[in-house]
Amino acid sequence: MTLSAELLASLLAAAIRYSTLPAIDVTELPPIEQLSAQALAEKVCPETPERCTTMAALFDTEGYRIYLRDTLKPEDPSDSGFIVHELVHVLQYKRYGAEYFDNCHNRIDSERQAYFVQNNYLGEQGVDWREGYLVRFMRCPEDAGPG
Repeated sequence: MTLSAELLASLLAAAIRYSTLPAIDVTELPPIEQLSAQALAEKVCPETPERCTTMAALFDTEGYRIYLRDTLKPEDPSDSGFIVHELVHVLQYKRYGAEYFDNCHNRIDSERQAYFVQNNYLGEQGVDWREGYLVRFMRCPEDAGPG
């Protein structure tokens, strides 16, 4: 996978445009690392990686790093949409801090926003596909108060 500086800047611009979160410079982005599907599943779901084998990307707030499945093709808008999604999480992190993601309600809101942006990006690129359908069914435990 090759992710050119120009493409990364373009993806960041889309994340900023559709999220309306404060802009950051491309130099403020975390490192991006490619992982096999198995290694990515182990990062996302260390206790039960078999439940996360379909993951395409992850923004690690603790390590400030984006992990991408090594089979993604950034020149393909369907795949680069996952990068845009993770860049939204980076913008959220920069705006609200790492603690924002500690709250269940905030995590769900962050996913809704990231899928909204990803889907707008996909539409802009002429891709007739939408991601994030299942986020509408995400719920927090009763004892998790709002963010």
